[in-house]
Amino acid sequence: MNKIVIILVVLSAVMHALRNFFTKKAYDKQAFVWWYEVFGLLFFTPVFAFVLFGEGFELSISFYLVLISGFIHFLYWFFLAKSLENGELSLVYPIMRSSPALVLVFSITVLGEEVSLLGGFGILLVAFGVYTINMEKISVSELYRPIKAVRGDRATQFALMTLISVAAYSVIDKIAVEQMNAVIFAYLYPWFSLLLYTFYIHRVKHKGELRKEWAVDKKIILVCGFLSIFGYFLILIAFTMERVSYIVGLRQLSIVFAVFLGGQVLKEKNRLIRLSAGFVIFFGAYLIAIAE
Repeated sequence: MNKIVIILVVLSAVMHALRNFFTKKAYDKQAFVWWYEVFGLLFFTPVFAFVLFGEGFELSISFYLVLISGFIHFLYWFFLAKSLENGELSLVYPIMRSSPALVLVFSITVLGEEVSLLGGFGILLVAFGVYTINMEKISVSELYRPIKAVRGDRATQFALMTLISVAAYSVIDKIAVEQMNAVIFAYLYPWFSLLLYTFYIHRVKHKGELRKEWAVDKKIILVCGFLSIFGYFLILIAFTMERVSYIVGLRQLSIVFAVFLGGQVLKEKNRLIRLSAGFVIFFGAYLIAIAE
């Protein structure tokens, strides 16, 4: 793989992990996500205006995909904030980022696509990593703990819902960018997501809570708004230089970075087993990405 591409993708993965790390540290995580999405769109507006001026935009069936993707991304934001409210970063982030395996499973079961041996092995690795990340140690007595977590642990439940949301919007977004300019699409769907999320936030939060979150974390909010957009552009640049499958796989390095930040910086528990599970999930996701 091209060295420049590796640098771009690794930087993007670090940015994604950092954004979730800062969300975990935020005073009010739901308000924090709302604020940085607002500023992310504002940062992105000049680029959108430039592309729209150059290419134009016509309403078509793809606009309905914007609405569908926007709704699913709203669910993603909701479940993401809830996951980080209820659970540790090193636990919920690897589960949320296991979407390559779920997307491939959807492709096999729903679309009837075939899977290679390498891809199948990748699915098994991701599933194993996700399952073991809830364990406190590798032992027979711990084998039932992940099942209990799915049944009763709110953090794990919200992380799994986030995972499903990511897999769903990944499929919709892939269809959408085949019908319209990727930059225009990437700008339009967040506005619908933001509209829905704003309605939700103003139903559950007082204005004083939003102002307090801004007062407490405004510098980090601006950083995360920038990271969310700049990280995306690094991936777009990488897409022009290397196979998409390699980039998608390598991007899952963010799992390892997030687990490291959770364990070493936030001092979360079970650091060794979660870091090991994070590496397994990353490796499985990479195998899925490069499988023919």
